[in-house]
Amino acid sequence: MIELIWPWAFAILLLPLVVRFLIPARTAREAALNVPHVDAFVFSQQEIGSGSNHRSIFLFIIACLAWLSLATALSRPQWTGEPTLLPTLSRDLVLAIDISGSMGQGDMSVSGRQYTRLAVVKHAVQDFVEKRDGDRIGIVLFGSVPYVYVPLTPDVSTASQMLTDAPIGIAGRSTAIGDSLGLAIKQILNHPADHRVVVLMTDGVNNFGELEPMDAAELAAASDVTVYTIGIVPPESSLGFFAPFQRRTDAVDEELLKEIAAKTGGKYYKADDLNGLLAIYEDIDALEPIENEGQTVRPRRALYHYPLGLALALFALAWLLYSRRNV
Repeated sequence: MIELIWPWAFAILLLPLVVRFLIPARTAREAALNVPHVDAFVFSQQEIGSGSNHRSIFLFIIACLAWLSLATALSRPQWTGEPTLLPTLSRDLVLAIDISGSMGQGDMSVSGRQYTRLAVVKHAVQDFVEKRDGDRIGIVLFGSVPYVYVPLTPDVSTASQMLTDAPIGIAGRSTAIGDSLGLAIKQILNHPADHRVVVLMTDGVNNFGELEPMDAAELAAASDVTVYTIGIVPPESSLGFFAPFQRRTDAVDEELLKEIAAKTGGKYYKADDLNGLLAIYEDIDALEPIENEGQTVRPRRALYHYPLGLALALFALAWLLYSRRNV
């Protein structure tokens, strides 16, 4: 769409009329020209009316078009594009996801079918990540040791796709909750943002690593990092008939996760199936809304140089024709 920033500039179109009617005509007394023979200065009516009148009309039209082009250039025309949503980087959000051996157990039910814990987690997390357009998303995978799987990036679609390919067990069979939380916090501190969030998800207990989980929580609290913790707790029915008699040695340490969340101003969630995970991430999404959402920008491109160039060209043409007429 083409817009005019200064439409009032077209008022200069009236300037020639103002000059014509307000400034009196100049009267000049010129001396008479004495010539020996008058016959050389006698022209026929046809010679006077044909070429001279046509050239004057053409010259007048060119001058009017040049003046109109100049007024158009002064009104500063510009092309304005469609509104584009501004990407915002108001949050740094790191997902710390447990990929230890226990995440490969197929005890999570979805529509009557059993899937591995990690497969269900991937599905829920991908849906959450794709809604966070405008945030920087990072992924830390951990088992016995944590490692940065996806560095903080605004490309949420790539982060979501890479999560699909995350394997089980490549980081070890144990669970280092403290080390993984510490690494996630380190990633966030390298990229200052308005708000920093870590979502820690595990199905086990802290049984490996050098950094104690509560020490990592202290570091998060001191660095203004909010930590949301999610415990994967499959229903006992997934153990079958012997569930009441079987002791879950790999059960998640819910008390520890609650303490970490409380220490950092976050919240603890317990998930036992896909619907529960989806509801958890919807709640986190509501607690951590994307700031400045809805701000848009419209691309603009100045166009004044086109009518200005046309005006200069027409003025030059008018001057050339006027000069030749007087030769």
